Amino acid sequence: MSKIIKKNKSLNINGSIYLNNKELLNNINLDITLNKWNTLVGRSGTGKSTLLKIIANINIPKNFTNKININNKYNYGFSLMAQDDLLLPWLTVLENVVLGHRLRREKVDLKKATKLIKKVNLGQALYSMPSTLSGGMRQRVAIARTLYEDKDIILMDEPFRSLDSITKLKIQNLTYSLLKNKTIFMVTHDPIEALTLSNNLYITSNKGIKELDLPSSSPIRQINDKILNKNYHKILNELEIGYNENE
Repeated sequence: MSKIIKKNKSLNINGSIYLNNKELLNNINLDITLNKWNTLVGRSGTGKSTLLKIIANINIPKNFTNKININNKYNYGFSLMAQDDLLLPWLTVLENVVLGHRLRREKVDLKKATKLIKKVNLGQALYSMPSTLSGGMRQRVAIARTLYEDKDIILMDEPFRSLDSITKLKIQNLTYSLLKNKTIFMVTHDPIEALTLSNNLYITSNKGIKELDLPSSSPIRQINDKILNKNYHKILNELEIGYNENE
């Protein structure tokens, strides 16, 4: 069962990532605040997704190396929501949700899985195959699977990237409502997504990571907010600086 941890605690991640022996992220020192939504935004090719894989202890391509240290003294567990939903096409919705437990030969709780699938409004699709589902429905299955895994820290690698604008807003709202009190570390290219969902916001800058100020309002923030719009342009300026540094 995932833990609700005291608000003042965080998970520290520090070190460097290399691509073909060239430094990609340099001496980063990042604190992920527990029980909050933490987001890392930045341009493509700065090592954001690779950092998530390292934290999740997933193999990275051989041309990447790292000296990342994760101060995980409380042995928190991680689950990863990837850019794609990763549903196996020959399994039903229910079977996809419990797949991780089956692969690890852990006890499967079909009652719990069914309850979570209904919670993401897919009760009618329990035994449906992924090929019959829309993009938004497939993403809801991925959310149910993440909830079923019930890990302490949820890593998200652009989980809403493949959705159209209207579906994206709906799925973002649903995801936030279901994961509100959990620890999230998400990477994204979308400044609006970062601003509306985050409690803490970081950006890749000059091979490092720095924290950005957020509006004082709580997520989910309204995108027509004047202060939010001001912060949006600040992020765009930071991203532009990042591009110029690497030209």
